[in-house]
Amino acid sequence: MQERAFSSEFDPTIGTLRISGVIDEAAGDSLREALRVGSGDFSRDLVVDLNDVDFLPSMAVGVLATARNTAEDAGFRLELVAQDGTLAQRVLQVCAMPYRAS
Repeated sequence: MQERAFSSEFDPTIGTLRISGVIDEAAGDSLREALRVGSGDFSRDLVVDLNDVDFLPSMAVGVLATARNTAEDAGFRLELVAQDGTLAQRVLQVCAMPYRAS
């Protein structure tokens, strides 16, 4: 199986950031930036769709947890979405991270 590079796409009409590919150490800064931009520097709600993620290591979970806490501290919501059976859903469940099944 060929690994896909990290990519993100923000849809402002529905406030959703779609993450795809591998979130490895090299992609950590890109994930942080995508979350920051998608949330308007944590000044609006954001849904983060993780259904198309191929690799979600502890570093990426930490980035998501930090972003979620930052948004919450600012009075906004950062909601993680992962369909049952996806890699992201299994990782989030093991890490006891709140998420919504899509």
